[in-house]
This record gives sequence, structure tokens and C-alpha cells, in this order.
Amino acid sequence: MRISLDRFEELENEAYALGIQVIDTEMPVPGMDAAFLSLSGEERIFLRRGGTSSERACWIAEELGHHHTGQSQILRYRSVDAWRAEARARRWAHERLLSPDAIRTAAQNTYDIYEIADALDVSVEFLQESIDDFQSKDIWSLMYDPA
Repeated sequence: MRISLDRFEELENEAYALGIQVIDTEMPVPGMDAAFLSLSGEERIFLRRGGTSSERACWIAEELGHHHTGQSQILRYRSVDAWRAEARARRWAHERLLSPDAIRTAAQNTYDIYEIADALDVSVEFLQESIDDFQSKDIWSLMYDPA
């Protein structure tokens, strides 16, 4: 009998397979949910304790995005380059967790964004950001917008 993993567990396993340690901790910055650090050849993802499995999946996906897009750490957003790096990591996470087709499929029986997010195992905020991102790339049509 095979037990299926939830999305967070799947991403956590992906991080470990890449050699990235995932650490649950109290985040030192108010409002910060997660951080990716690459120091002295060691990579770590720090996740705020708490949160739902869906929220944690979104957080870890974005931090994996930093690994895959080459940004080792952003501690302060004082430059355009830091904001661009953050946007690249978020886009990577949107594409990793969702697709326009997956959103449309989840929205076939409801227009309630909370139900759609639940069906896709992501947070509502992440779902809306993904839709906005897909719209900015012209791969999402407003006529399909479930919001």
C-alpha cells in the first residue's frame, strides 16, 4: 500500500534531494514566512512554524525558486535587483505548483476562489498571484478568471 504525500511533503523531499536542509523555526523578522540562504556551499530553507500545509507548500516552493533561479539570499529589498530576484523566485513557484489548465479544471464547478485554492492545495493569496502572473504573460484570459 502506497501512502501519497501532500504537496508540502513532496516539496520538502525535493529540497532534501537537492541537498537543501529545511528548518522549522521562529522567524526573526515579523511577517516573514520563509527564507532561503546559501552560505559556504550549504543551502537552507527556513520556514516559520505554523501555517497550513497549503501555506507551507507555497512558502517552500518560493524558496526553492530562489535555489533554482540563483538568488542565494535577499535580506533587504533596497535595490531593483533584489525585487527582480524575488519576482523570479515567485514566478518559478507559480509555474511549479500551478498551471492555467489546472486552475481552470479546479474552477469548473465553482467560482469561489477559496474552494479553488483548496482543491489546488495552495493558499488563496498564492492562487491570485499566480493568476496575475499568468495574465501578465498573456497565458491567462480574463474570460476564464475564477475570481
